[in-house]
Amino acid sequence: MLQSFQYEAFDTAGRVLTGKLEANHEREAQRTLEGRGLTLVSLVAARQQTAKTGLFNIQRGLTAQDRILALKQLALLLKAGVPLIQGIGALKNQASHPVLTEAFGGIEKRLRSGETFTNALTAALPSMPAYVYQLAASGEAIGHLGQALDDGAAQMAYERQIRQDIRNALTYPAILITAGITAVLFIFIVVVPRFSTMVANAKEPLPWISAVVINTGMFLNNNKLLLLLVVSGAVWWVVSSVKNPKRMAQMREFMAGLPLVGIWLKEAEVARWASMLGTMLSNGVDLIKGLQLARDGIRLSGLRDRLDQAVKLVRGGQSLSSAIASQHAFSDTALSLIQVGEESGELPTMLKSLASLYEDTARQRMKQFLLILEPAAILLIGIVVGGIVAAIMLAITSINQVAL
Repeated sequence: MLQSFQYEAFDTAGRVLTGKLEANHEREAQRTLEGRGLTLVSLVAARQQTAKTGLFNIQRGLTAQDRILALKQLALLLKAGVPLIQGIGALKNQASHPVLTEAFGGIEKRLRSGETFTNALTAALPSMPAYVYQLAASGEAIGHLGQALDDGAAQMAYERQIRQDIRNALTYPAILITAGITAVLFIFIVVVPRFSTMVANAKEPLPWISAVVINTGMFLNNNKLLLLLVVSGAVWWVVSSVKNPKRMAQMREFMAGLPLVGIWLKEAEVARWASMLGTMLSNGVDLIKGLQLARDGIRLSGLRDRLDQAVKLVRGGQSLSSAIASQHAFSDTALSLIQVGEESGELPTMLKSLASLYEDTARQRMKQFLLILEPAAILLIGIVVGGIVAAIMLAITSINQVAL
């Protein structure tokens, strides 16, 4: 089935070409454009404009993916030899979000007035990670701005993927636990009170577990408004905690101290640190500045403090490997790779290898964590529900003197 694709590309003369193309799928459209000798910048399925609904037109916010795509497109244009101002102008007309359109327009005006690209980018898109501006400044200084921006976009995509992996790993257990709690509350509020009338006039005392379950069910059934307020307060606290950087930092530190998940989170942080530092060093950023920016990207406060001390030791003349070793921040494997990189003069390459190694290891830790967490959650919910059912059955059999 033919689809309509909208493309932006450069011809051999460096001119910007835009248009629409009919193809069965995206790959076929890409091959067709490449066959015409065009350098592809973007290719998206053509979509109809969203009509306004009523009096309101809700505009989505600028996402990390929008920023990454914008950097990649600009990097591709610059690496293809397109002049910077011309590339900015092309992206201004083809931006996927109004905020980017305005930002590229601002960058273009600042460039024409004589400002550097780094200053223009910082003013127009202040929400970029700090290392992107440093990479841009370094690339601008050595004449490799396109590659620097491409590496910055790759680093942003890498960090986004790590966050997405962690979020995806925790989503299913969270849903499972929420469903279990909901099921238990339903049993207590709806099911247990129905049985309470059967045992209300019992002459013999009920088993203690039956008494606890029935009394709890009756209490929750008689105080539904209080229960609603407690549940609403808990939901509000969770949502506000997610939006509160201080609480999230405390939660991350707590999780970092747990046996399995703590190792997983620390290895993911080390992978992010190594990838960021390797990217900056490979683009000409000096070691001290790279260490500072990489340290700022660490979200575990304990690890960040140790790396902060390591930065001070490196500034005082120590090697990177010895400074990190003195702070006991990384494993022996990581220290060995850093030391080999320093001795061979290939520190950026070894840092990239370290990031890849720890990324793979973190994924394995994540799988181990899920293999334990999911069955444990199911088992816990089963024990609670089974315990409630057993308590009810014990109550019924006790009043009818039926032996189990």
